[in-house]
Amino acid sequence: MGVVVPQTATVEQRLREALKRGDLEGYLRALSDTHLLVFGSRRLADEGFDDPRAPLGLVQDIGGQFKVYAVTPNQAVDPGPHLVYHAVTLRTMLRRCAPLTWQLVVNQGSDHEGRIPVKKLAAWVDNHPEAIRPFSDYGDHLVAADHWSRQDALAASLACGSHLAVQNEAPWNAIGYVYNDYPADVRLLRDGWRITEYEHWRAAVEDLLTGQASTAEAAAEQPDAVAAHLAAMRADGIWEADPAARAPDLRAWDYGRAINLARWAAATKLCGMDEARETVRRAGQAAAGVYRDWRELSAGYILGRLLHFGDVGRVEYYESIRKVHRILVEDPASPWRTLDLAAAAAA
Repeated sequence: MGVVVPQTATVEQRLREALKRGDLEGYLRALSDTHLLVFGSRRLADEGFDDPRAPLGLVQDIGGQFKVYAVTPNQAVDPGPHLVYHAVTLRTMLRRCAPLTWQLVVNQGSDHEGRIPVKKLAAWVDNHPEAIRPFSDYGDHLVAADHWSRQDALAASLACGSHLAVQNEAPWNAIGYVYNDYPADVRLLRDGWRITEYEHWRAAVEDLLTGQASTAEAAAEQPDAVAAHLAAMRADGIWEADPAARAPDLRAWDYGRAINLARWAAATKLCGMDEARETVRRAGQAAAGVYRDWRELSAGYILGRLLHFGDVGRVEYYESIRKVHRILVEDPASPWRTLDLAAAAAA
């Protein structure tokens, strides 16, 4: 197994230190290692979220200067009913926030707020194209939101859905106003789940939580595939070493998806935060009632995923989910190292 290196400094810490040094280069390099969230009109996003060229609005201050207000993901707050977040890199920001006559304001009001004239920003991006982390590089990282608990019962319930959070490089412990960004979250619900309204979402969640969407039938119909998957999982230390041990319960796959459906619905304002929390709590309580520990839950999730997607040869889905499993098992900051699954029962 490879060694998992935990994150040692948050983006915000790096920005703070760069400001103290008066180091614009260091500040921009910190911003280049993450994506930024820029406000935009919800109406315009709903009308054109499939168009990556759709412009993002600029804000004109009382002095007449145009600004682009951006936050790092850990600083996201409720943008209100009419605004949504768009995820951009420094490069895509320059392309979508036109014309280039503005000032970038990062994390306004914080102790690491930055104000950067667009000409300086554009020149730096042109001179450092390799520094900007592309969206294709995102995924398979353990991330936590600082302003959400990592220790209470709700956190334990959210940890039951942490496979998908790590896979998408989204904070595992948060139910917030963004998961990836608004257009991506809407697209995922629409294309992946055929969910475009609240009733669709509520029905999908209930199916997952009550077993109506379970892959148990697929397991019964594919005994050879189940045996082959379990053999691979035993070889990788994911499941019981004893070949005679029973197969793990597959409901973890459903519970994990229900948790993330709640998070996507909250992020796209398809449901309220209270209902999203209650859905996560229900999933966590159900998982705590089925599984003894995180290892057993993870094995059930992985087996359910493989059967759901029909990855008989474990070529397309197994290696990626095995990597996520190892991150969650090995990283000292993982909730599977700091929380007991049983804590979710109290959510």
